[in-house]
Amino acid sequence: MTRRARGERGAVAGLEGLLFGSLILLGGTVLIVNAWAVIDVRQSLDTAAREYLRAYSEAPAAATGAVDGAIAVDDALDGRNALRRSLRIVAPDPSRFGPCAEATVVLSVTVPSARIPFVGAFGSTEVRVRHSELIDAHREVTSGDAFDPADTPCDD
Repeated sequence: MTRRARGERGAVAGLEGLLFGSLILLGGTVLIVNAWAVIDVRQSLDTAAREYLRAYSEAPAAATGAVDGAIAVDDALDGRNALRRSLRIVAPDPSRFGPCAEATVVLSVTVPSARIPFVGAFGSTEVRVRHSELIDAHREVTSGDAFDPADTPCDD
């Protein structure tokens, strides 16, 4: 029986497995970081929309409510300058402003999917939040042109 010398044949076979595993780990990390960024922005927009409607629904008129709401959004997003710069607000219809009327605000922002060093943002996801609240029914307010008390939930 003769013994054959094997040498180092097949020694490189495990190296591509390590490289492929590292690539999967890197891709998974980027995916988790992106998912966390979207969740974080969603939570911030939820808070900002609630604060907008709280200020808007307690205002005496639609014009002052929109200004108070914008100030409340700025306060809620304090320290999130990148988010504040790209924020889009769709304010409630001022003509439907009145006691017990429903006010709806939509806040949206575009979040980069991945930030790659020296390349910048790669892809994007739009995060949109929509909140509704009733305007204070017991507060004296200046009603809008299209306000109809019969269309409010308080008419019952």
